[in-house]
Amino acid sequence: MTKKQTRARVIKVYTEYINDPEKQIKEYKKLLKQAQEAADLYYIGFVFHMLAVAYNMLGSKDKMLINSVKSLAVFESTGDFEMIADAYITLGAAYYNQENYQLALSNYDKAYTIIKKHRMGGTSRLAVLNNLGAVYNLMGDYRSGIRCLSECLELSKKESPDESPELLVYYTNLAESCMHLGEYKKAETILKDAQALAEKVTVISYICDYRLKYAAANYNLGDIRQGNKNFDTAMKLAEGAPDTYSDIEIFRDLTRLLLKNGDRKRADKAVELLSEYGKNNSHTMVQLTVTGTLADYYRAVGDTERAVEYYERLAKLYEARTRELKQVQLNIHKSLKDADASITRLRRQILESEERADKDHMTGLLNHAAMLRIGGEFIEAASKKKAKIGAVFIDIDCFKKCNDTYGHAKGDEIIKAVAKACLAQETDSVRFARYGGDEFLGLTCGLDDSAVADIARRICRTIRRAAIPNEGSPNGGIVTLSVGIVNVPVTHGTDSIIQIANYADKAVYYSKKAGKNCIHLLDHDRSDADGENDQFVRIEF
Repeated sequence: MTKKQTRARVIKVYTEYINDPEKQIKEYKKLLKQAQEAADLYYIGFVFHMLAVAYNMLGSKDKMLINSVKSLAVFESTGDFEMIADAYITLGAAYYNQENYQLALSNYDKAYTIIKKHRMGGTSRLAVLNNLGAVYNLMGDYRSGIRCLSECLELSKKESPDESPELLVYYTNLAESCMHLGEYKKAETILKDAQALAEKVTVISYICDYRLKYAAANYNLGDIRQGNKNFDTAMKLAEGAPDTYSDIEIFRDLTRLLLKNGDRKRADKAVELLSEYGKNNSHTMVQLTVTGTLADYYRAVGDTERAVEYYERLAKLYEARTRELKQVQLNIHKSLKDADASITRLRRQILESEERADKDHMTGLLNHAAMLRIGGEFIEAASKKKAKIGAVFIDIDCFKKCNDTYGHAKGDEIIKAVAKACLAQETDSVRFARYGGDEFLGLTCGLDDSAVADIARRICRTIRRAAIPNEGSPNGGIVTLSVGIVNVPVTHGTDSIIQIANYADKAVYYSKKAGKNCIHLLDHDRSDADGENDQFVRIEF
């Protein structure tokens, strides 16, 4: 399958079961089996990538991490820079979910480096810039966060329609970064610029975050009326749905600002919704935010007893958080170890599949397609080193008569015997293929003429000494070979394996005419002075 067909097949699963990640995973595993059987690296990598996305939807952090690592490892083997960048982004998100923000930042940086190098735009660039900005903000590097989010916002304006919900997220995140640096006027301007967009967006969590950040900017600038308007809009959207908020950290700041304004009613509303959110989410980080906000709130309103109660809970939560962080690191270590073992098995399976796909099933030699690929690699290497590329073309003498006399089973044994003799000569710079029924082609890279000739000599001697019966042979009633060799520098006329094989085939034909059971080298350098027949040099063995 082409890459386009592969993507279409995998994405079809995602779209059909977009609200059912468990079903997605089940279907992806079926596709993974197909991809592995086909030894299709792009297919395998893309399925792992989508498995990571599905496990993220399920909230399975460890499995998301494992499949993200597998996806990246496979795509790195393909050299597909676009998918490598996407794999780094997904792996960064997996580490972010594991709360390992340093590794998240590292992987996002790697993705961005690839994206810049290859001048990629689109969703990948937007995603990595937004994610980089979010991590920088989380780690307190707000200037870097602003730089990334500003670029993200400008790119989104160019590439996305005004109605894009994500565009509102970029505006909101950029404004938040500015507020962290105390640049409230700049934050308010950014949010004001997004007001028309906010009225079009229908994703409630995006609108709530926008309105809450806008309210915080208003309050910090002393614009209480506008702040109240934005706060009340957010609260109305979230009525009966406290999980609407994707960012609950803002409640700490808003509660403090509302109490500072003397607005106990709105502060109570914020605390009420935050408490409800905390009841529905047991994650320690959520509980830390909720409990810390409530402790500060009750201290500010003079309810010392309840404030102390929440501060005591906060201390216990910090202890639990410390234990959790240690477990997170252990989980990451185990996940990476499991992924490494799985990747090692996967690579071995792929290599075995590729090897099987490259081999002629009867002889174990390269098949025709693999010969062309290896030949192309040899030509490229020889061209760079200004070395010679060689071919050894072998034809079994009187093979048809042998088949007619002894049967096809005996003929198969003879083919296997010749193949075994060829395999014995293979090195990194010498490879043999079964070229046709009883024809074999050896390719050499960087050898001189005498070394290529020696390969042909050894094969012919091996077969002659084996004394395999063939009554139809004129050379002692045994199986013999006719061989043609050529060894040339890479030029315009010798820059494809088919061209070189044809030259060696001409030498085989000359050996056949010369009585069979012999080797001839086609030497083009002799033709100009001595005539056509003098191109062929007999090699004794």
